[in-house]
Formats: sequence, structure tokens, C-alpha cells
Amino acid sequence: MRSFRALADLFADLERTSSPSRRIALLAAFLKSLRPEEAGAVAYLLRGQVAAPFAGMEFGMAERLAAEAIAQADGSSVERVRRMLSSRGDLGSAAEQLQPAGSGHSGSILRVLRELRAIASLSGEHSQAAKRDALASLLADASGIEAKYLVRAVLGSQRLGVADMMYLRALAKAYASDKDARTLEAAYSTFSDLGEVSRRIVRGGVAALRNIAPQPGTPVRMMLAGRARDLREITRRMHGSMLIEYKYDGERVQIHRDRTGRILAFSRRATNITDQYPEVVEAIAHSKIPKGSILEGEIVAFDPHAQRLLPFQQLMQRRRKRHIEAYVRKVHVALFAFDLLLIGNRSLLNTALLKRRALLRRYCRPGGVIHLSECTLGARLAELERCFTEALASGAEGLMVKAASGPYQAGRRGWLWIKYKREYQARLADSFDLVIVGAMSGRGRRAGLYGSLILAAFDPAANRYYSLTKVGAGLSDRLLRELLSLLRPLRLSECHPLVESGIRADLWFRPAKVVEVTGADLTLSPVHTVARSRLHGQGLALRFPRFVRLRDDKSPEQATSVAEIYQMYRSSVSGSAARQ
Repeated sequence: MRSFRALADLFADLERTSSPSRRIALLAAFLKSLRPEEAGAVAYLLRGQVAAPFAGMEFGMAERLAAEAIAQADGSSVERVRRMLSSRGDLGSAAEQLQPAGSGHSGSILRVLRELRAIASLSGEHSQAAKRDALASLLADASGIEAKYLVRAVLGSQRLGVADMMYLRALAKAYASDKDARTLEAAYSTFSDLGEVSRRIVRGGVAALRNIAPQPGTPVRMMLAGRARDLREITRRMHGSMLIEYKYDGERVQIHRDRTGRILAFSRRATNITDQYPEVVEAIAHSKIPKGSILEGEIVAFDPHAQRLLPFQQLMQRRRKRHIEAYVRKVHVALFAFDLLLIGNRSLLNTALLKRRALLRRYCRPGGVIHLSECTLGARLAELERCFTEALASGAEGLMVKAASGPYQAGRRGWLWIKYKREYQARLADSFDLVIVGAMSGRGRRAGLYGSLILAAFDPAANRYYSLTKVGAGLSDRLLRELLSLLRPLRLSECHPLVESGIRADLWFRPAKVVEVTGADLTLSPVHTVARSRLHGQGLALRFPRFVRLRDDKSPEQATSVAEIYQMYRSSVSGSAARQ
């Protein structure tokens, strides 16, 4: 069995390496030496997890508690640990420095995973003290480098530069071939569990990943939409019949009814959010949806008396772990179902959308909390314009236009689905979901807070983040105080190795938090780096950005991509030229 020390050495090599191809080679070489269960464990530990996100196994340990565990393991004071943190800039590095040279050995990878899962499973009265003691015991057995990555794992601060797609490419290199990478991606998109993908391919080769069907209880990675700058672009990109749906401003949800009848709800990030919406769960329980089914929809804040959509900000009050019952009475919601992925254990991923929609109407009857999304079958610009006007009048934020004959492409973004949210004003077609990578210190009224945030787009092909804008407008003092707490565990002493920006920030962060912003237009910039390789040394920047909201429902890898932003810029340039 491979030792955790060997894995920690791999983590250190990955952290020192900036080349994506080198990272893939290092990881592939290590994966080749593993048994199936070990490969599954590595898939989780690379991301600072002990299970797939939907399993809900979280450590729930603050930096203060981890510092106490380090002090307890080392036999020193918490104050000494804090001084070391101040000098090292990272609690994991502080733990490494405090361990005696050549000390300890944590045992096998599987033993460490079991211990970490035991810590994550502790709950109830006195659980925080129990977690501290268990972590201290694990650290006491560890060498310095092992302690570093154990602490980072429990704090969720691993920064190894290995995103999901890079890991899958390494797995393909180790056990298949480059041409099989799409098979691995499809398997991962179908059941959102890198550990399970790893176990299956090590056990049975790439053949074990072909023709995998959705499984109730395991979320399917949600299909994504391209974005249009105007309605005419939709008619140019989509041919044949279109299903024109309202785009609701809520929380996208995937609802599963498993083989036992249990109902689960998952967010866009594959997080279990079942407890947040008990009335939706109850409504599905009394519906005609059979066991072994998966449907998708949008949960929105809703006035049941006026039958009126309410702003997203009201729905945000429901996203909590405590006092849920009080907010169920205070903030009413509705589920607008729009797709069916599995029915009675029969996969519908390759079934045409119109047929999926017909089955949805058959099994998901509107009533009470449950609604079907408003939709129209059309093919002409006039129909798009009419539906768009009606959508805005109803309180929706725009349109989702879908190819009527198209399949459900799990985890993929393309032109089979197109979203359009443009307002009447001449401005950008959509908002941007961007990742916080840095900040400037506040001055004057904002002294002690952040003055502005540096935001970046993600490039999945390069596995890197490229800065697009610096936003300060729209950030209230209350939100800035909240951000101080949210971003503190993510602080770095220097720019993250996967981030490229020409700005000198006062503070840098590990890419983890996503926010939505809007702006006036895209322009060339000497300091921002989005699409710089395509624009002769200049990057793209968002002019007059304004903060809209936090996007806790999105992971950094689900942020607006560099390719999307570049396409929007090209469309705007072409449109301007055509009008001149």
C-alpha cells in the first residue's frame, strides 16, 4: 500500500510545478502505482476532500481550532503557532515548520483517509473539541510535510493547481490514452465523483466507464448554455425548432427520487441542499414522479397569493443550515421544472428535448409548489421577441432557448442551449461570474475593509485564471465586512500560481469564491490578461464593473470562461463595425 508520505511528496512536487503538462505527467506516474481504492482516495485528497461533494462530509474546522490542534500535537502554545502563521502566511506551512525534522509517519493513504473521514463525521455537543483532539493525534504521528497537507486538507486550502479536467487527463494518461479523455469526462459528468471514476478505471480499464447511466442519488453535472448578445444571434446559431423558455432568477436544482423513494436535491455545485427546501421535497414526494428518476428545475422566491416571481435576494435568505422552519414560513418558494434526465431508471440523456419535455408534463403535474417552466415551440425571430417581452413582464430575467431535438449534454457548454438576458439599455448581453483572486485595501470610509476586488475568468484548457476587472461599485459596507471573514482563510502571501494578472494587489487569495458582476462593455487593457494570447499582447477588461451578488452555487471552475468573454468581445467589435 502506498504511504501518505509518498502522496505528500507528490503534492509538494505539484505545488512547485507551473507547467500543466508536467503536472499531468507527475500525477499520471503516481496514479499508475495505485490500487482502485487508493486511486479514489487520491482523487478526493487532491481537492482537500474526503468524499464526493454531494456526500456532505465537511470538516467544519476554523483556522483557530486547527491552530489549537497543531499546538497540542507539537506540545507548544497556540501563540507560537500564530506567530509561525504570521511569518509563513499559511497554517499548513506553519505545521510543517513546527514538526521536528525527520519525525513521524502517518501510515498509508487509506489510513489517513479513514482518519480524516472520522474527523469530518464528528457532530453534536463537544464535537469541536473532539475534532481538535483527533486532528492533533493525527498530526502527532505525521512528518513535517505530511502535517502541511493534512492541515490544508481540513481547512480546505489545498492549492496544488489540479482542476477536475486536469486530473481526468492524468487519469487517461495513466490508464487509457489521450483519445479516451472524452470517455472519462463523460463518465465524470454523469456521476460527479472523481473518486468513483478513478476506482472504476483502475479496476476495469476505460471499458468500465463506457455507457454509464445516471444513478439516482448521484448528481449529474448540469448542462450549460452559451450566451447570445442579441436575439438575432440565436437564430443564426440555432437551426430548426427551438424550445423558448423563460429564464428564472433563482437557484438551479437537480432533484432525485432514488430506488427507495428517498428524495434529494442538489445544487449546481453538486452540493446536497435537500434540507433547505422541505416544501419542494414534500411536493415531489406526493407527485407522480416514479422511483429512479432525476428532474431539473429552478427554485425561485415566489408570492403564492399573487402568483408572482420575487427577486433572487429574497431566495438568498433560504440558503441556511439553521432556523430553516422559520424561513420556510417567511420566504415562499416555487419549483419551475424544465427537464427530465432519468425516469424509472431509464436514461433520457440522449433523448430529444421535446420528448423529455413531454415525459416531464406526464409525470410532473403542476400544482402547489410545483410549476412547469413557461415555454413555447418556435423557430422565428418574432417569436423570440414576443417571448422575451413576456418573460420580462412576468418577472423572469430573460430567455433560455434550446434545440428541440437536442440531447442533454451533461457538464458541457455549447449552442444547443443559449441564454439571453439583455436589458433594453445598450449594454453587455449578460453578467459575468468571476473568481475573486485579489483585493486592494480600503481607504477613507473603507479603511480596514477591501476597497475593491480583483476578479478573474477561468480558462479550462489552460487550467488558469486570467484577471478581467477590479470592482468596487456595488459593494456595501455590510458585504465588505462579510467578505473579510469569507476570504480570510483563502489569503496568500503572493499571487496564486494559477492566476495571471498585471495588477499589483495588496492582498492575494486562493481562487475559491465566485461573484456575479455586470459592466458597460469589454475593452483592451495593458494590465488585465483575459485573451491576451489572442490579442497581440493586450488583454480584455470589463469597463465600469458593478458587483451584483455572491455566487455560492458556483465553483471557480464554473466561472465565465475566457473563451466566452473573447467571443462576446468579437461579437461586439463585429456589431460596431456593421453599424458604422
